[in-house]
Amino acid sequence: MNWAKSDNSLIKDLKDFTATFFQKNTILNILLHYSVFDSSDNLLIMRPYQIAATERILWKIKSSYQAKRWRTTEGGGYIWHTTGSGKTLTSFKAARLATELDFIDKVFFVVDRKDLDYQTMKEYQRFSPDSVNGSENTAGLKRNIDKDDNKIIVTTIQKLNNLIKSETDLPIYNKQVVFIFDEAHRSQFGLAQENIKKKFKKYYQFGFTGTPIFPENALGAETTATVFGRELHSYVITDAIRDEKVLKFKVDYNDVRPKFKLIEMEQDEKKLTAAETKEALLHPERIKEISQYLLRNFKIKTHRSHATGKGFNAMFAVSSVDAAKLYYESLTHLEKRQ
Repeated sequence: MNWAKSDNSLIKDLKDFTATFFQKNTILNILLHYSVFDSSDNLLIMRPYQIAATERILWKIKSSYQAKRWRTTEGGGYIWHTTGSGKTLTSFKAARLATELDFIDKVFFVVDRKDLDYQTMKEYQRFSPDSVNGSENTAGLKRNIDKDDNKIIVTTIQKLNNLIKSETDLPIYNKQVVFIFDEAHRSQFGLAQENIKKKFKKYYQFGFTGTPIFPENALGAETTATVFGRELHSYVITDAIRDEKVLKFKVDYNDVRPKFKLIEMEQDEKKLTAAETKEALLHPERIKEISQYLLRNFKIKTHRSHATGKGFNAMFAVSSVDAAKLYYESLTHLEKRQ
């Protein structure tokens, strides 16, 4: 892994690397703040982009506190880090270091689903067994908030919403709070945001996302920036491919039959979710053609073991369970005929 600047440009020259990495404040920060011993005593050193993102979040919390810009989008922001780039470690470190700021009372790490709630808890506990409080239900969440141990609270957006709706007056509503959202996507734009704004008086909000919503791909008025604030740091797919942190990918475009061309080229999400479009995409003729193409090209496109001819190395993504069933029937039928 190359050392890099905060804009992800690599520092490959040994002289430049030495001049930056071995500065007293840099190496001390890495040793004291940006390294983690996991529960198996492995030393994990954060990558440059993870450090840059964590530093930006901490800087934003401190500057917003001094300027009294809590409860506003100017007081928060979002981190655009591509999938597979180690978001959990970055968010954990940002949350952990935020709990060490003397004016912060609680840090909430908010996930979207219960399974992620559990998964994140396990991951966080791998980094630091005693740093996190999770909760089975809304009552458990309330108990954890009442504890004075200043730990990170991992919760789902649903539990947080239920708590805000059921508890009109909690001491936490008037305290200094940091919210870190695991996935800054559309499910966190609506009611959850309104409820947080209504109840919490002094909060700073940050979102992590691999797929930000910009004006050009927003379905409604809201974008990632209008909800969370401006982009604080980015590490995008091209950076990750260059650093060999994620695999390269290749897209093959195939000729579209005139009959289905219009719907296959459609960009408007409303039209794509319409019933007649779904019907056309699941047309037996179209499914048969795609199935034939898959069977014809499977061995060419995938890299299976030459010795056994086996090995799992491809994924077939479709729009729904119903679509999966239709493709399964079609592929099974065509394979039998071969």
